[in-house]
Amino acid sequence: MNIKKELYTIFEKPKKHKYGILIQSLIFLNIAISIIVMFLQTEKNLSEYFDIFKIINTINVLLFTLEYILRVYAVGFNPRTKRIKYMTRPMMLIDLIAILPFYLTFFNVDFGFLRALRILRIFKLFRLAKFAEFDGLVLSLLKEKKEEFIFIVITLLILIITITPLVYYFEKDAQPEVFTSMGTTMWWAVITFTTVGYGDMYPVTLMGRILTTFVSFLGIAFYAIPGSIFTSALLEKINDKKQRKLEEKERENSRIQKAKEIKKENTEL
Repeated sequence: MNIKKELYTIFEKPKKHKYGILIQSLIFLNIAISIIVMFLQTEKNLSEYFDIFKIINTINVLLFTLEYILRVYAVGFNPRTKRIKYMTRPMMLIDLIAILPFYLTFFNVDFGFLRALRILRIFKLFRLAKFAEFDGLVLSLLKEKKEEFIFIVITLLILIITITPLVYYFEKDAQPEVFTSMGTTMWWAVITFTTVGYGDMYPVTLMGRILTTFVSFLGIAFYAIPGSIFTSALLEKINDKKQRKLEEKERENSRIQKAKEIKKENTEL
C-alpha cells in the first residue's frame, strides 16, 4: 500500500477514497470544537473550566499540526506540484497561521492579536468538498467579471478622492476640531459612501450637507451595481452547472440503455 498516495487521495480527492468523507467530517468537527472553545475561553463565568478548555485547545492544535504535516508530505505524490509552492498556497498559509500562535507561546511570544488569529481556523472549512466546489465557482466568476469590478472600484476611488478635499475646505473653518485634515475627511467619505455613517463626523455647512447627500445617493447606487452583477453571474453559473450535470446524467442513461439494447440483441442472436 502506498501511504503517500492514500493520504493524497484522502486530503485532495476525498470523494475517491472510502475514508475521505469521514476524515473530512472529523476535520470539520475539530474546527467547530476549536472555534467554540475559543469563544468559551472568554466567558469569565466559565473560569472553572479554563483548564479543560486549554487541554481541548492543545489537542485541537496537535490534530491541526498533524493534518498540516501529512498534507505537506502527501503532496509529494503528485509530481506536478512542488512542495514549497504548495506550502505557499493561501489555504496552506491559513493552516500554518492558525497553529502558529500556539507554538509561539513556547518562545514567550504571546500577543493578543496572535491568539485572535486562531479564528482563521474557520477558513479551513473551505477545504471541504462542497465549499471547495463553491469556492472555485466564485473564483471563476470573479475572473470573468474582473473588468466590471475593477471599473467600479476605480470609479469609487476617484469619487472619494474628489469629494474629500471639497468637503474638507467647506468644513475645516466651521469644524476645525472634527475635519482636522484630508485624511480624517477621507475617513468620513468612506463611511458615508458605505452608508454606515457612525455620526462621529458630519458636515454642518450648506455645501457640506449637499455634498453629503450626493455621496450618500452614490454610495447606495454603487453598492447595488456590483451586488447585482455578482448575483446574476452567480445564478447563471449555478444554472449552467446544473444543466451540465443534467446533460451528463442523460448521456450516462443513454449509454446504459444502448448497452442494454446491444446485450439484448446479442442474446437474441
